Amino acid sequence: MRLNIFNPEFNDFSADFEQKLNLMAEHVLSDQRKHNLDINLKFVSSSEMIKLNMDFRNKNLDTNVLSFPASKEIQEISGELGDIAMSIPYIKTESQNLNRDLEDHMMHLLAHGILHLLGFDHNQNKEANTMEAQEIKYLENFKIANPYKL
Repeated sequence: MRLNIFNPEFNDFSADFEQKLNLMAEHVLSDQRKHNLDINLKFVSSSEMIKLNMDFRNKNLDTNVLSFPASKEIQEISGELGDIAMSIPYIKTESQNLNRDLEDHMMHLLAHGILHLLGFDHNQNKEANTMEAQEIKYLENFKIANPYKL
């Protein structure tokens, strides 16, 4: 399993933090028995995220994270589970507004994005509770507080 991080504009993250992101991805994928698949993670600007959100969800707004799962055929051919985009400006503002540590918030959003790649969703209360419980479990392994109780 590899987490391929594409970080063209936002190079203010340390190698240690990128290693923590890799460990989170490994942990989630191993727990979900998908440890043989790679993930592409791209840190994007607000304008790029707005474009992605418009192109794929018909929403003309910035958001924190979007996940793009690969089809089963692509997974088998490429070994990739899918792609995740994170809007760094949005996440920085959001973490300040929520009074959360930026790196902890990004670890949460990575786990959230990976779960979406795996087919988890939060459109219904039952699905949301299941997904949140998984996120909380993964964050506990990194000593990150439950983001739903802060």
